[in-house]
Amino acid sequence: MTAATDTRRRKSSRGMEDPVNARGDFRAHPVPVVAKGCARQTNCRSSMSFTLHIVDAFTNRPFSGNPAAVCILSGPQDEAWMQLVAREMNLSETAFLHPVGDGFALRWFTPTVEVNLCGHATLASAHALWETGVLSPEQVAKFQTKSGQLECRRAGAWIEMNFPSQTVEPAEVPFALAEALDTMPVFAGHAGPNWLVEVVSDRTVRELRPNFRSLAELPVQGIIVTARSESSEFDFVSRYFAPAAGLNEDPVTGSAHCALGTYWHGKLGKSDFTAFQASARGGEVRVGVRDGRVLLGGQAVTTSRVELIGRQ
Repeated sequence: MTAATDTRRRKSSRGMEDPVNARGDFRAHPVPVVAKGCARQTNCRSSMSFTLHIVDAFTNRPFSGNPAAVCILSGPQDEAWMQLVAREMNLSETAFLHPVGDGFALRWFTPTVEVNLCGHATLASAHALWETGVLSPEQVAKFQTKSGQLECRRAGAWIEMNFPSQTVEPAEVPFALAEALDTMPVFAGHAGPNWLVEVVSDRTVRELRPNFRSLAELPVQGIIVTARSESSEFDFVSRYFAPAAGLNEDPVTGSAHCALGTYWHGKLGKSDFTAFQASARGGEVRVGVRDGRVLLGGQAVTTSRVELIGRQ
């Protein structure tokens, strides 16, 4: 790299280099999409390089929605290394996938733990496979995961994901939960590893300022907070807090809508919804409830590609 070229690279807020073109516009440079071996090194294990695609999911605009890092590998890697990479990326989720059978094995890691299901990083993974040409546009992206097989299809500018539905079991509102949220829910229930709570209004959802330390002490993975939308554009709004999983607030949470779809289906008596997750970045999710499954629709845009050099 020449000195002139070097001056055109800058560090992002996540500590990664963001390439810019000669006019100063953000533009990711092309890099290989699958893990590549080392042609001239004798110690291949320590010198392999990997490409991570940084994709904003549940949005069609860069720097909104929920960012995920996607690492397309040629084969499996050990769990400890994947966790270290996820910690280095410091995004809500980093996805690792490699070919298996007629699809891909897919795993998701937060900066601190592996999770069993992640919507936005699945959306980002499918987007990366199509964008890089690993899959053609008409091919279905099939993923083998800890939550079973997941499939993604392109539907125009949108991506449709077929996920398992999540039942919501009503429960008494714990005082510690209401205190941590600083509001009294009108409904509370168990939704798999999460609590789902409905609050009185859209405005209440948007203005919540939870006590994250107190939320982290609750024996759950996260807390889904929802209400009917005050806008005719959306059916309901939500936010998702998961400090126990190393993430105070997730910008847009696809997996949470597996429970949200089930909940609002029972309450409103309809099967198709347009939802908005009201985080600072925000994102739109289409939700369809179908016989024990939930169809989640979203858009995605790649903002950068990062080459991870070396492997310890």
